[in-house]
Amino acid sequence: MSKVTELTKELQRVMYSTTYSFEIDTEDYVFGFKNTIKKRTKSLAKASKLKVKLTNDCGRFLSETVRVVAVLFYKNGELTKELKAEKITAAYNG
Repeated sequence: MSKVTELTKELQRVMYSTTYSFEIDTEDYVFGFKNTIKKRTKSLAKASKLKVKLTNDCGRFLSETVRVVAVLFYKNGELTKELKAEKITAAYNG
């Protein structure tokens, strides 16, 4: 196999194997349990929509007692962004 063919195959593998992962940490303040929800997609459109939604939802209550505490964003298994509700709340409260 020629070097050009190998490089082309490697480039195609890298371009089409991008995986976006999200970890959503929630906490129930009444019962005291914590849960981590994991989502994964290969679609850039779905990933960008989910990133916007999770960025807005960080720190908000999903129900009367369950709150989104932290959100972690991964691209190909590498952490790209981390949001924590404590930092967001502190920024708004001064």
